[in-house]
Amino acid sequence: MAASADEMDDMRALAAAKGALDALRKQLGATVRDNAYWDDAYLSLKGNGAQAWATENWGATTADYPLYDTAIVLDAAGSALMAYHKGITLTDEAVERFFLGKLPKIVATARDVEYAADDLPVAFAKTSEGMALVGAAAIQPADDAEFDMKNANVLLFSKQMSANVVAEIARTFSIAGLAVEVGPGNPAMLHADVLDIDGHEIGRVTWPPMHPGTASYNRARPTIILAAIVLVSVLLAVMICGLLIFRGLRKSEQVARYKARHDALTGLWNRAGCLEQLDEMLRPETGGSNANLYILDLDGFKPVNDAWGHPVGDKLINAVAVRLLEGLPVSAIVARLGGDEFAVLSATDNIGSNSTVHETILRALSIPFKIEGRTIEIGGSIGWARAGNGALDSTELLRRADLALYRAKSVGRGVAVEYEPGLDEEAIWHAELEQELRLGLLAGEIHVVFQPLIEASTREIGGVEALARWSSPTRGSISPETFIGVAEKAGLIDQLGLQVLRMAIRESARWPSIGVAVNISPLQLKNPYLCRQIKEVLEEYRFHPARLTIEVTEGVFISNPAQAKRAFDGLRKLGVKIALDDFGCGYASIGTLREFGFDSMKIDRSLVFNLDKEGNGGAVLHATVALANALNLPVTAEGIETEAQATAVRLSGCDRLQGYLFSKPVDATEITRRYFKAHQQLVG
Repeated sequence: MAASADEMDDMRALAAAKGALDALRKQLGATVRDNAYWDDAYLSLKGNGAQAWATENWGATTADYPLYDTAIVLDAAGSALMAYHKGITLTDEAVERFFLGKLPKIVATARDVEYAADDLPVAFAKTSEGMALVGAAAIQPADDAEFDMKNANVLLFSKQMSANVVAEIARTFSIAGLAVEVGPGNPAMLHADVLDIDGHEIGRVTWPPMHPGTASYNRARPTIILAAIVLVSVLLAVMICGLLIFRGLRKSEQVARYKARHDALTGLWNRAGCLEQLDEMLRPETGGSNANLYILDLDGFKPVNDAWGHPVGDKLINAVAVRLLEGLPVSAIVARLGGDEFAVLSATDNIGSNSTVHETILRALSIPFKIEGRTIEIGGSIGWARAGNGALDSTELLRRADLALYRAKSVGRGVAVEYEPGLDEEAIWHAELEQELRLGLLAGEIHVVFQPLIEASTREIGGVEALARWSSPTRGSISPETFIGVAEKAGLIDQLGLQVLRMAIRESARWPSIGVAVNISPLQLKNPYLCRQIKEVLEEYRFHPARLTIEVTEGVFISNPAQAKRAFDGLRKLGVKIALDDFGCGYASIGTLREFGFDSMKIDRSLVFNLDKEGNGGAVLHATVALANALNLPVTAEGIETEAQATAVRLSGCDRLQGYLFSKPVDATEITRRYFKAHQQLVG
């Protein structure tokens, strides 16, 4: 028993030591990632005040920040743009001496493009002050097509393994006598290897074996010798000693179990703990038929992180957790699944006073939060599912709540949607359609038709708009609104958009002196290779960039305005024009039009449709066109079906007309026959 107890304690201590080292690496890696993958940091370090900005945000905090005591920003040449250690600035020579010449290897590894954001290089290193944990990453934006990893600035944080740090590790993980040593050390000590960036051992964390079983036996031995005649008493003493040993081991196990099932930031149950609690609620003997699962996704949380940084975001997450706990009944179980996603488990949706759980959650989030003097307004979308009387397990209930959350986020933010069987049918339909679309893209089932853009003054063709069409072998013709939405959700929109662009430019290259307009999704603007792909297609078909117009909807203003601006800048460098589509049906303002600098505007067909109704439809159209004219934006009116509509929009100042009055969308052959037959004969 003594030997087993000794071995169990040694194994516990070894697992705790390895877990402590791994926790330190993960903690520093997360800190480096949060600070390096930051748009504000990337942009600020490109400006004139880069050193001051880096010093204020990182250097000054090294004096007393618990997560790191050294912060360095290195430029592409390897020189320190900013270097601080414990609040004191360092020169390039001091940095080199401090890291004993090992810094270039760490920096080169940080610029390695094979490292993902969740797997940054974090390892131990020898410094002039002893052992330190070092992590580094290239400072980079969320998306930038021109970003060069090899020449990027590198952010490096390190934390010295000082006596205080080692003592704190020993207290947290219950490892008495923990120390850091360089070299083989005392063979009688237990140890865990400390590895550098190359995976080589550069030291050890050591601690003396406690041998609780042996110690207990030695304490009991005199009693056994002196009181051999009292066998029962001796056996009782041994049993008590063993019980004390295992009680200590069990306590350590309970601490580890708690950490494995609770969120470190909020103290709430984490995903694993939430599923365990849900399994318990779903057991028949505990009344599982009444279990309800709510999944909450915060609306507007990412802009908070982007605007004020992750520390404010963490405090907001904690504030949300506190508000949920205070607003919900004590019987409800609240968990944080990760990021800005929470879960609530409740035996019933009705919590009295004519209120429900989901209404209580939404009402709690509707009240602004006060964080460090800032007033922050966010919301939430909720998907929830009832266990009902069916034999559901936690995985199925979670899947149903996820489906409901997906529907809530698609129909509008700030709403709660309960699972219904129709969501399964819709999910199956979407999955089947997604698979057919994948195969259709490979089989070339997507084709392009063109609708003429007619000059209002001459009634001659001035351009065409390319429109995607899909004729499925099994479903027939599928509307663009349907299959484009499926492509966006399935991650196929880049592939679909590139195919449509290629076909549109290939056909339009045959028609002289007119341009072609191609619609792209706001999601395509997130593709860092979009401009490069468009350039390659233009060069392949020798199509002049000025003849291509990219049409975008007002959705770009809310998905990611900064990202859209970067994409627009890249398109303008190519010489491609940019048009705002469907203006008048959304929320674009005059300031937005000026800020984004469109080359032209297409007014929504609803403004043309309202011309035939009584009221102020004509005045709205005239005001909209007047706004565009004041901004020197050429205007296209779509949805023209009658001569009266064509006359009205022309007199209002529209430059181009589009609609069934002139032509339905037709294939390239028909466009050639109608408008370019004489040219084709001349060329032939």
